[in-house]
Amino acid sequence: MSARRSWSSDDLDAAIEQVTPDVLALLGDDVPRTEAAVVAARASRHPQDDVRRTVMRLDVVGRLAMQGSRYTLPMAKAEQG
Repeated sequence: MSARRSWSSDDLDAAIEQVTPDVLALLGDDVPRTEAAVVAARASRHPQDDVRRTVMRLDVVGRLAMQGSRYTLPMAKAEQG
Protein backbone atom coordinates (compact mmCIF):
# COMPACT_ATOMS: atom_id res chain seq x y z
CA MET A 1 0.00 0.00 0.00
CA SER A 2 1.42 3.37 -0.94
CA ALA A 3 1.63 6.23 1.50
CA ARG A 4 -0.87 9.02 0.92
CA ARG A 5 0.63 12.42 0.28
CA SER A 6 -0.55 15.26 2.45
CA TRP A 7 -1.29 18.27 0.20
CA SER A 8 -1.17 21.87 1.30
CA SER A 9 -3.06 24.50 -0.69
CA ASP A 10 0.28 25.79 -1.96
CA ASP A 11 1.29 22.29 -3.13
CA LEU A 12 -1.98 21.85 -4.98
CA ASP A 13 -1.82 25.28 -6.57
CA ALA A 14 1.78 24.69 -7.70
CA ALA A 15 0.95 21.32 -9.28
CA ILE A 16 -2.06 22.76 -11.09
CA GLU A 17 -0.08 25.77 -12.28
CA GLN A 18 2.56 23.46 -13.73
CA VAL A 19 0.08 21.20 -15.57
CA THR A 20 -2.41 23.86 -16.79
CA PRO A 21 -0.45 25.03 -19.87
CA ASP A 22 -0.11 21.45 -21.15
CA VAL A 23 -3.82 20.70 -20.70
CA LEU A 24 -4.86 23.93 -22.41
CA ALA A 25 -2.40 23.32 -25.26
CA LEU A 26 -3.78 19.83 -25.79
CA LEU A 27 -7.35 21.12 -26.00
CA GLY A 28 -6.33 24.06 -28.17
CA ASP A 29 -6.91 22.01 -31.31
CA ASP A 30 -10.70 22.13 -30.63
CA VAL A 31 -10.99 18.33 -30.50
CA PRO A 32 -13.23 17.40 -27.54
CA ARG A 33 -11.62 14.83 -25.24
CA THR A 34 -12.74 12.85 -22.22
CA GLU A 35 -10.95 13.35 -18.94
CA ALA A 36 -9.37 9.92 -19.39
CA ALA A 37 -8.02 10.93 -22.82
CA VAL A 38 -6.54 14.15 -21.41
CA VAL A 39 -4.92 12.22 -18.54
CA ALA A 40 -3.54 9.58 -20.92
CA ALA A 41 -2.19 12.21 -23.30
CA ARG A 42 -0.30 13.98 -20.51
CA ALA A 43 0.72 10.91 -18.46
CA SER A 44 4.27 10.95 -19.79
CA ARG A 45 4.75 14.55 -18.65
CA HIS A 46 2.85 14.80 -15.37
CA PRO A 47 1.50 12.49 -12.63
CA GLN A 48 -2.00 11.30 -13.52
CA ASP A 49 -3.52 12.65 -10.31
CA ASP A 50 -2.09 16.10 -11.02
CA VAL A 51 -3.66 16.08 -14.49
CA ARG A 52 -7.03 15.00 -13.04
CA ARG A 53 -6.90 17.74 -10.42
CA THR A 54 -6.00 20.28 -13.07
CA VAL A 55 -8.91 19.26 -15.30
CA MET A 56 -11.28 19.52 -12.34
CA ARG A 57 -9.96 22.96 -11.35
CA LEU A 58 -10.11 24.28 -14.93
CA ASP A 59 -13.67 23.00 -15.26
CA VAL A 60 -14.79 24.59 -12.00
CA VAL A 61 -13.29 27.99 -12.83
CA GLY A 62 -14.77 27.97 -16.34
CA ARG A 63 -11.59 27.57 -18.37
CA LEU A 64 -12.92 24.32 -19.87
CA ALA A 65 -16.30 23.62 -21.41
CA MET A 66 -18.12 20.29 -21.29
CA GLN A 67 -19.71 18.90 -24.46
CA GLY A 68 -21.48 15.73 -23.44
CA SER A 69 -18.77 13.87 -21.52
CA ARG A 70 -15.89 15.57 -23.32
CA TYR A 71 -13.88 18.66 -22.50
CA THR A 72 -12.98 21.48 -24.85
CA LEU A 73 -11.96 25.09 -24.51
CA PRO A 74 -14.93 27.43 -24.12
CA MET A 75 -15.97 29.48 -27.12
CA ALA A 76 -15.00 33.13 -27.09
CA LYS A 77 -17.91 35.48 -26.39
CA ALA A 78 -17.69 36.90 -29.92
CA GLU A 79 -18.12 33.38 -31.36
CA GLN A 80 -21.21 32.70 -29.22
CA GLY A 81 -23.21 35.29 -31.10
